[in-house]
Amino acid sequence: MPASDGLAALERLRAELTGTLVLPGDAEYDTARLPWNRAIDQRPAAIATPADTADVSRIVRAAADAGLAVTVQPNGHGAAGDLQGVVLVRPTRFDTIAVDEQARILRVGAGVNWGAALAKLEGTGLIALAGSNPMVNAAALSINGGQSMFSRRYGLAARAIVSAEVVDASGTARRITDADDPEVIWALRGGGGHFAIVTELELALYPGERLFGGSLLFPETWAEPVIAAAFALARDVPDLGVDAGMMSLPDHEMVPPPLRGQTVASVALVHVGDPAEGQSYADRLLAVAQPIANTLQPFTIGQLAAVAGEPTDPMPTVDFGGSVDAADDAFAAEFVAAFTTGARSGLGRASFRALGGAIADELGADRAAIGAPQAPALLNSGVVPFGPHVDPAAALAPLRELVARHRGDRGIPSFLGAGTTFADAYPAETIDRLGGVKLRVDPGNVIRANRPLR
Repeated sequence: MPASDGLAALERLRAELTGTLVLPGDAEYDTARLPWNRAIDQRPAAIATPADTADVSRIVRAAADAGLAVTVQPNGHGAAGDLQGVVLVRPTRFDTIAVDEQARILRVGAGVNWGAALAKLEGTGLIALAGSNPMVNAAALSINGGQSMFSRRYGLAARAIVSAEVVDASGTARRITDADDPEVIWALRGGGGHFAIVTELELALYPGERLFGGSLLFPETWAEPVIAAAFALARDVPDLGVDAGMMSLPDHEMVPPPLRGQTVASVALVHVGDPAEGQSYADRLLAVAQPIANTLQPFTIGQLAAVAGEPTDPMPTVDFGGSVDAADDAFAAEFVAAFTTGARSGLGRASFRALGGAIADELGADRAAIGAPQAPALLNSGVVPFGPHVDPAAALAPLRELVARHRGDRGIPSFLGAGTTFADAYPAETIDRLGGVKLRVDPGNVIRANRPLR
């Protein structure tokens, strides 16, 4: 709880806002402070839901005057700390979604999740570099790197940012483009929420009239050859979205009987183009083993969430991610062994999302902090759900050791787990440059991101 003078400043702020401000002691506080990841016990100085940009400016100025900081958390997927002395902003009322088909631009407010944004693209023949979970926030994913299943075709979402409407550390509303402030827009393209509070983004859109994808699940006994075949497929088809890994499914009625209580290998594919061509790529995996489940099908952009089938309800988890400089048969064997060991302590899911393709394209990479990662694969969050017989440290240890042995040159911040910094994703020169931008635009460190730079 903030000191008495800080609390008094927040009470004054509450009276000035058009939106709402929840303080410790309010009946709504324990609900309002919850992040999507229920394992994070965050206790901010206040939770603000601004009604407009003027409210955001008031929040920033009041927090700075009271010696508090400000952070933005649309849903809390990336929550990582207790937020003591921090005003938590929920931008849910910034819900603009507009599509300019001719310019191929998607305009999204800071409160818009990908599910709602993609629904607006139905029938346009255009796609955004979206996350596969419909409950993930579009702006938050983009400024933190934004690896999409479309990224090997078109690049990382951070590099698709055309402009940003922000409120800076002085409380001033600004529009940032390459022409206005190339260093700040560079930092926003992958440097997260350290530099300003984003209220709206313009994102580039790309051709995608025909789409094909879904998931294949295979028996655990075929995990090693299936995952090796998926890595080989990713190497041979650089624009194909590929995610390969393993899952331990609970013995629960919500899981279909053939899968209940089973450990399986999983491969998700997303292809932009002729479905027959996409099916031909899948046939390479189907030649290795007979799947237990097959959801591959043609789909439209608004159906991406159903194709991915990721959990959308809040839950307590501990996760870990990182890039690896390996994706071959030997690495597939190491990964299967690591997952099997971790599963004994409660590891529920881990997969590697293929990088390469347009992600590694150097053209235009200097315009974004995210750059052009060269590692072949990225650990897509080893996840440990809480429950009986779960030891999170022991469950994740084999994955941590695996990534340490094969560490890639740089990662993507949106895939980092709790307890990490941007330095776990970026080389020292990128961190130094980001630090220089931070010092210029926010020397008092009023605006905070979910994880520190260093």
